[in-house]
Amino acid sequence: MANGGRSVFLTQQQKKERLADRMGILVDIWESDNNAALTYNHVEESLSANGIHLSRTRWSYLINGTGSLVTDQELLKGVAEFVFGVPASYLVDLNSETPPEVEARMEFLVQMRKLKVKNFAARNLGATSPETLRMITRIIDSSMNGEDE
Repeated sequence: MANGGRSVFLTQQQKKERLADRMGILVDIWESDNNAALTYNHVEESLSANGIHLSRTRWSYLINGTGSLVTDQELLKGVAEFVFGVPASYLVDLNSETPPEVEARMEFLVQMRKLKVKNFAARNLGATSPETLRMITRIIDSSMNGEDE
């Protein structure tokens, strides 16, 4: 089926949720890449430098999936391109596939988070037996991959 098996007919609520999910992914990637929290001020400055206005309320709607659906094509294009450096279609067309660069960066971020969890566990478990550490590693890997142990 086209569109990754997803229906092209989305309700307004589904569109808001999908847009918020995509924004969440982009924010996670941006924050990981920049080792800082993405603030409204940064987003607003990036957009206003390119002649695009974004209110705090609309920013909240974008990232939380609440309020009215953000459909302003120029705003969505600007957020995608000027803030996150991804193809505009990712935010403009909610039935579009995830761009390969976003998918690759998200996979890398997931692996980095797994590594941090494993390192944290290793530091805090101290004199735990190798068998127990291997079991904990398998549990962490399974939980990060969405598998049930």
